Amino acid sequence: MNFNLNDNPIMRGLARIFDLVVLNLLFIICSVPIITIGASTTAMYAVTLKMVKNEEGYIVKGFLQAFKENFKMSTKAWLIMFPVSLLVYINILLSMEMPSLGSLFMVIFIIIGMLVIFVGVYVYPLIARYENSLKATFRNALLLAIGRLPYTILLVIIHVAPVIITVIDLHTFVYGIMIWLMIGFSLINWCCSMILRRVFVIFDEKENEEAANQIEDKDEA
Repeated sequence: MNFNLNDNPIMRGLARIFDLVVLNLLFIICSVPIITIGASTTAMYAVTLKMVKNEEGYIVKGFLQAFKENFKMSTKAWLIMFPVSLLVYINILLSMEMPSLGSLFMVIFIIIGMLVIFVGVYVYPLIARYENSLKATFRNALLLAIGRLPYTILLVIIHVAPVIITVIDLHTFVYGIMIWLMIGFSLINWCCSMILRRVFVIFDEKENEEAANQIEDKDEA
């Protein structure tokens, strides 16, 4: 009797965990210069988006290839998102110190901050999945953030909740850091990729229609 490890759910689960651990390590190493966090995030999404469809190949090769191919655009996106996020955060803190109109300004900047976060959860997956200009990527991210609001909120919760749990107290912080360093980043991306697979259906259908039209045009020619 032949025994195929791929048919064993336990072995498949262990293999998936191992892949996520390797992917997490690659992300951390490639994010060390700080400025490369955007490219590392995009590369990780390029792998996890394939993982959820069981289309991934070699994890290391896939990550490094995506890192190289999307480095320029991802870095530009990071150099836009990070300063804007930092500026919004600083303005929220300053608004808390204002005596009169502080509450109004704080509400305004919180809303702006939420919009930045909503857009941010889509930017790097879009870069990883589709070839587009940076302007079009941000536009599509904004449209998805609003048009797929329930999914957007769920994606934000998946990103934010582990961070909040980590910083609750010293006990959770110590264990949280260990989990983040071992598998935390890649696990979150993998969970988000499961949701993004549903969100991106609208773009996938459009791609399929365009591909079908191109085939018809070639046949007619």
